[in-house]
Amino acid sequence: MDTDLNSAISAFLSNCDDHQLFRLTRFYMERLEQAIEEGVEGVSFMLTHGHHFNDREYHRVTELAEKGNRAGASKLLLDLVMEKGSGAGRMMWESFVKLRHHLPKLSRILNEIRERGDGQIAYMDTERGLSEVPTHLKDVQQKHRETLRAQTDTLRVNTILMREKVKVFQLVDRYAELTVIYPVRDRTLVEHELLVRGRDHEEWRENHLHAKLEKIQIAHLFHNSYSHSFWDKMKRFFAQSKSGSSAAVAGVPGIGKTTMVQKIVYDWATGKIYQQFQFVFSFKFRDLNSINCRINLKELILDQYPYFGNILREVWKNPEGLLFIFDGLDEFKHRIDFADSRRDTEPKHQCPDPEWWCEVSDIVYSLIQGKLLPGCSVLVTTRPTALHLLEKAKISVWAEILGFSGEKRKEYFIRYFEDQTVAAAVFKHVKENEILYTMSYNPSYCWILALALGPFFTQRVRDPQRVPKTITQLYSYYIYNILKNHGREIENPRDVLLSVGQMAFRGVSEKKIVFTDGDLIKFSLQPSQFLSGFLMELLEREDSARSVVYTFPHLTVQEFVAAVAQFLNPHPGDILKFLTEAHNTTDG
Repeated sequence: MDTDLNSAISAFLSNCDDHQLFRLTRFYMERLEQAIEEGVEGVSFMLTHGHHFNDREYHRVTELAEKGNRAGASKLLLDLVMEKGSGAGRMMWESFVKLRHHLPKLSRILNEIRERGDGQIAYMDTERGLSEVPTHLKDVQQKHRETLRAQTDTLRVNTILMREKVKVFQLVDRYAELTVIYPVRDRTLVEHELLVRGRDHEEWRENHLHAKLEKIQIAHLFHNSYSHSFWDKMKRFFAQSKSGSSAAVAGVPGIGKTTMVQKIVYDWATGKIYQQFQFVFSFKFRDLNSINCRINLKELILDQYPYFGNILREVWKNPEGLLFIFDGLDEFKHRIDFADSRRDTEPKHQCPDPEWWCEVSDIVYSLIQGKLLPGCSVLVTTRPTALHLLEKAKISVWAEILGFSGEKRKEYFIRYFEDQTVAAAVFKHVKENEILYTMSYNPSYCWILALALGPFFTQRVRDPQRVPKTITQLYSYYIYNILKNHGREIENPRDVLLSVGQMAFRGVSEKKIVFTDGDLIKFSLQPSQFLSGFLMELLEREDSARSVVYTFPHLTVQEFVAAVAQFLNPHPGDILKFLTEAHNTTDG
């Protein structure tokens, strides 16, 4: 097998002319930077031994690696090779073949090239460049960019203060970059990660990022070098039609999927990424749940962006220039079964054009499978528990959000607090506590940490003994702040807390995270400042009307409030039975 790969790659390189070799390196540049990090000294040595690097260049590369800046070393090596021409390029690829056994990411790239064989060059040709919008669509595109920018340029952050329930920040000031990997991790990696804590947790993650997992920039989710659906793309390429692609990004609750989508839309609107797309349309599955009738794609878009008016038919003419984003598949109340072949044969499920009336689930299915507006691209985000729904879907890129890595954990607190002395003190406390530091990879936990710990470091008289040191203490202090700031406005805070907890418990039991006014009435709850400390209000669309629904700030907060209610309840009932069932569940 090894001999076959070596000979296949050698034959491929021999058949490449100088320009094709240059394009091959450029095509894989981002992935190669990561793939050779751990073997950069070896590649540099072979290039020097072959007289393509001089001693100074060799030492520049190896010195960076020795100082721990392996990413910088691999980038420098590739930049030097690209400047030197085809001889250095050929030598570099030949060194890749020799070193691949020690570099799993490099081996993956070489295997992909072997799989594509003579089709590799044509495959690179399917990479789309800038998509020039026709003159008659430029005004509506400009209006669309301005609208999306206005919708996404601020980030609303909930607080537990009576005087200021929500703080609004500029997105660019608060957004800390998330680590996204390709492909999704297997179960073994995740199980091992759950066993390590604190610094060991961070080191474990960093080691696997260097060794096995490839980082992918969100700007490159639709870059062909990451695509798995090779043969599907090639068939379309040779049929003289451009192919779209679908990307699925998974992440645990609170890891930043929705904020990442907001950043993607903002960056497109401001011209920073995805300029191959003329138009981007973004939807939340949570909002789509309120649509209880047949609808078409045209009406879906006009409901959010009425200024497209009658010009949508012109937009459909270039589906390759369209990106549709669907956020939160796990929250969609209608199951989409991509393995159900009847969807392709039964007329009631078919959705052949944007003005065809059908169910929302049929529209999403048809866009992802390339049956509606073939050539468009689709991005879907979901919790890992719903990933299995996409197993039979035509997904080109599978990615996973790992959250914050390395210095990005610290960056979150620096961006959260205006007072950098407080930011440093809070992060120092988090880093010194093994459990809290383990959880700080998750943006939602960072939010709760900043919210609960901040007041301890802003007071003039500080008492280190009272600072929360465990998750239980942290959430207890979170609830204490709500009681302190809002408890005086209602007659019996304990009874209300018990009712909120019982509703939370029912939600946990039924896997429900969105509550309605009807749920509040059922548990004798009235909207109030006190209740708003626990629940976030969300405006939900239902036909032409608008209704308010409620969620806890995070699933873990819902679970904790549910547990508190059971602890305070003198008659907990079948709590032991429920805990046993929850422990034995297989859906995560």
